[in-house]
Amino acid sequence: MPRKRMLLLLSLLSLVKFSQEYGSGAPPLACLDQFPRHSDIPAQTSAPPYSIFTSPQVRQGDTLNVTIGSPFGAPTPIGGFILQARTIQDRDKIVGKFVRVPSDMAKISSCRGDNDTVTHTSPEDKPPLSFVWNAPADFLGGIEFRATVAQSYATFWTNVESSLVEVVTPDTVITTSSPPAPSQATTPPAPIMTQNTVKTTQAPLDTIYQGCADTKLCFGVPVNCIQSGNCKAVVAVFVAGDTYTFEIQGIDNPKYVSAGLSTNNKMGDDSAMECVRNDNGRVSLFTSWTYPKVEPYVRRSESPQDIVQLLESSVIDGKLYCKFRRDAVSTVNGQTFDLINEQYYLMVLSGSDMKDADRVGFHNLAYEASGAPYSLATVGAAAPASRLLIKLHGSFMITAWMGATSLGILLARYFKKTWVGKTLGGKDVWFGSHRILMMLTWVLTIIACILIVLEAGGIRMDSIHAITGIITVVLCFIQPIGAYFRPHPGTKRRALFNWIHWFIGNAAHILGIASIFLSVYLVKTDLPSWAVFIMAAYVIFHVITHIVLSLTVCVSEGRISNGRVNSFPMKDMMGQRQVTSVDRSADAP
Repeated sequence: MPRKRMLLLLSLLSLVKFSQEYGSGAPPLACLDQFPRHSDIPAQTSAPPYSIFTSPQVRQGDTLNVTIGSPFGAPTPIGGFILQARTIQDRDKIVGKFVRVPSDMAKISSCRGDNDTVTHTSPEDKPPLSFVWNAPADFLGGIEFRATVAQSYATFWTNVESSLVEVVTPDTVITTSSPPAPSQATTPPAPIMTQNTVKTTQAPLDTIYQGCADTKLCFGVPVNCIQSGNCKAVVAVFVAGDTYTFEIQGIDNPKYVSAGLSTNNKMGDDSAMECVRNDNGRVSLFTSWTYPKVEPYVRRSESPQDIVQLLESSVIDGKLYCKFRRDAVSTVNGQTFDLINEQYYLMVLSGSDMKDADRVGFHNLAYEASGAPYSLATVGAAAPASRLLIKLHGSFMITAWMGATSLGILLARYFKKTWVGKTLGGKDVWFGSHRILMMLTWVLTIIACILIVLEAGGIRMDSIHAITGIITVVLCFIQPIGAYFRPHPGTKRRALFNWIHWFIGNAAHILGIASIFLSVYLVKTDLPSWAVFIMAAYVIFHVITHIVLSLTVCVSEGRISNGRVNSFPMKDMMGQRQVTSVDRSADAP
């Protein structure tokens, strides 16, 4: 009998322990790591049968509905839980507070801040639970709701996480709906849609632009974007004593935005600072060293990572933002960067892809370098490098290939019988005009090539535009040399010359036009996207002109009869016709 009493007493004590560990909510020690102290029982490793449902955005200071439930068919009951909101960047940082919970099944507690945690009040099975969470007024960026959910004392799952939630500024216009309803036995009510109206007051500038006129050195792309606050990429530097605080931001949902310090305004041998967005929405800060026009182009291993300290980061409305401090004096790849005593060119760039896990990709969204070195303690907007050489290069190429070449080809092909009996420089007018236009093309192309080589600091084959452009220049250079040594009309080799001259000329023309098209997509040209439609309209007009003139020539020469084309102007290239003083359709002498 005493033995039975002892066994009964031990059983009652174990039940008391069970109740203390699980029944009335998560123990205080579990609020940091969210791990229940259920003896030595490990968490389940399978996919949890629970999900956290909420909205993708919430304004600072506004409330948000959060629901824990089962995403599958039959609802899985909830035994116990602990739920918190944590920042994406620092997953140990708890933010916000809960303001309303189902009072009969959950309670609000405080872990690192007031009312920042909710947990269960009893071990009874519970249906999906909804809570109201209040976003902090002093935080911007990504957060996620994270929970540990127990089905029973011995069966629980940790790291049950919601999708990314962006805490945005109070003036952000968003459309929110109630969280997707988890499976329940009863039909859930229809979601309530709330449409926020656009405010008529002008939205304030982003934080990075505030102080650019009086307390910060700012540099952005495109030109003159600082004042309007619409830079594709921007860097700002604030100096207080020997503390150097940097901010960088890129728009259009970039994968990375980066700022660089350089001794010149060319890419290479620079100290770069990269703000990188991971696929899960987390933002990281890295430093790297760049190489001029050689692999690996950029490498993080050559730059110490401890020379920068990340202070803030966010991804809001497609804007990637980082705020960090950099050591006043640091050594990168053997080069000392003394921010106090030296001046540096500023670079800012952004891109939509990574080359690999440790290297940023091509800066296809934004790129610019300052036109002069600056002391980082300077206040105001830094001026970009001059684009004069780039503009002259583009102007000369457009004049050469869309103007002079196109007109010269049309004259040579369709106007041999025009201005009969008149000469220009001792030659038929069409031939003299053709020669002048083609020499103009040659001169403009060579000058444009020299200008862009000077701008780039050498010949670079780092884009399709550069490759097609170089081929165009080579073909353009050899074309007049071949024309100078052309055989006399009627000779045996004249036909071969005609075909080679025709092929090289048309190939150069096509590649030249293609190169101009490709330049629209280069960051340095800073051309609007609609420029490609203007050039497409030009190509269509040029093709239609060829068709109309070809038909006109055929009709005028009687080559179309009874609806059939009997011969083509291209036959003149065979060079076998008898040349007479009145045969103006023959080859030029």
